[in-house]
Amino acid sequence: MRNGAITSKNWLTSFSKPKGTQEPERTCVWPLPAQGIDLMLLVTVGSMVLFGLLMVYSASFIYAQERTGDGFLFIKKQFLFSILGFLSLLVVCRLDYRKWGSWGYPVLGIATVLLALVMIPGMGNRMGGAQRWLRLGFLGFQPGEFAKFALVVFVAQQLDRKQERLGGFTAGLLSQFLIPLPALILLLAQPDFGSTALIIIVIFALMFLAGVPKKYLLITLGLALLVGAYLALGTPYRRMRVQTFLNPWNDPSGKGFQILQSFIGLHNGHIWGVGLGNGKEKLFYLPEAHNDFIFAVIGEELGFLGILGVVFSQVRRPVWAFLGQWDHPDFRSPRICEHVSGFGISPDQRPYVTVY
Repeated sequence: MRNGAITSKNWLTSFSKPKGTQEPERTCVWPLPAQGIDLMLLVTVGSMVLFGLLMVYSASFIYAQERTGDGFLFIKKQFLFSILGFLSLLVVCRLDYRKWGSWGYPVLGIATVLLALVMIPGMGNRMGGAQRWLRLGFLGFQPGEFAKFALVVFVAQQLDRKQERLGGFTAGLLSQFLIPLPALILLLAQPDFGSTALIIIVIFALMFLAGVPKKYLLITLGLALLVGAYLALGTPYRRMRVQTFLNPWNDPSGKGFQILQSFIGLHNGHIWGVGLGNGKEKLFYLPEAHNDFIFAVIGEELGFLGILGVVFSQVRRPVWAFLGQWDHPDFRSPRICEHVSGFGISPDQRPYVTVY
């Protein structure tokens, strides 16, 4: 299989094309305006951001007021980051994504240095039992988030440059993991097992799209499962978390308390919810109501319909990006760097993990 994306596309279209007939020229599912901006995708992302701001405000106001005296603390921070995100969007959309491949080594080097700085006492900020934050003045950020982008760009560059040699062990498998290994080790040292696992999943997807031989894909999958099982079960802390996740009723007033409270919140929401702002689980029953457990707050206040809306928006975003690029020239390109843009591959799958 030379290219997984083209193979999948030909397989899908073969059902609707009669034998012996020439395939008519297709147009883009959603025609793009002259400036190349997909308005529907932009509206979808913007709506998700606005909805997220609303729910962060609802979930965090009482908690922030009680703990800090400023009920708007978290929503102000989130609003600031949203503005920075859209400003970054305006900048990035003016860049030629075909040049991203030349950034592979620089961005990976910067990400590795930032991850190392987090581990230095006095520079890294330890929160929730993990040292993941780097404080720069009044702003703090997680270098692990930048590392996700850096690793995707680097691996795509490696697969692109070595397209003709992917049948070999070094180009097809080793180069995708050997150079990024220090960054992955630093992520595990924080510890940030979740981000490391998501990055490896994305690397596997890139290898599939690049047409890496199946034997190397199977080796990667097997090693990832073995290492993942060891990391998840080899330490008492993670083994306890897995056991609590599988059966929180073993310790309902201790380790399983927050999971059971999230279940209660979802149960209380029923179909229509108790109303925006009227949820009770955010009143100090859930330890991170505005963060890790905000999905439970949405389920309680907006009910099953609100949950469906969130799931639909999260699924619709990548699907629409895929359909919008169906007839884009880079979709058919054998260059993996262009497939990264054509498919909208992203290492940030936290919404799906949070829902799960």
